Amino acid sequence: MKQRYLFVGILLTIFSIHSFAQQAANPGSRAKAAAVFTKILNDAAVVYPPELSYLTEAGAKIESSFRVSEDGILSVTFRYPVENSYSLYRLSAPVSSIKGVFYDYYIGLEFDGPVVHIAESDKGSRELKENNALALFHIAKPGDGPQGEKLKVRMEQALQAFRENYK
Repeated sequence: MKQRYLFVGILLTIFSIHSFAQQAANPGSRAKAAAVFTKILNDAAVVYPPELSYLTEAGAKIESSFRVSEDGILSVTFRYPVENSYSLYRLSAPVSSIKGVFYDYYIGLEFDGPVVHIAESDKGSRELKENNALALFHIAKPGDGPQGEKLKVRMEQALQAFRENYK
């Protein structure tokens, strides 16, 4: 009888260690998937900067790159030239609400509802003020053509891998 308890105890210990090892590996794959996903977003925004407001001029730069926080919020801050100054735009949204990638003239992420928070600064200020909430997260403006289609495919693949590892 003692041998059975010992045997069951050993099996439970092995199973617990195996389960813990699988859980411990998940954060690394989760971080890697987030890094790959955000790199594609950053690259797209650098090559094809979006125009998020009619008040700004073309030529946006990334002020604070795309990142996914520990609590699952995707965010980025853009810096736009405005006359002889600048304006900041910050977009943030929960990754759990991402529905998919959209592409028309712009490319970005579509969400379940108006969960994309937009905060902007006054001209020349670094203080961001909550402005609006939308269901679309604009990332880049590749325009019409094959480069936008290729970018959409890359973003969809990265999003799929990200979702698989970010559970």
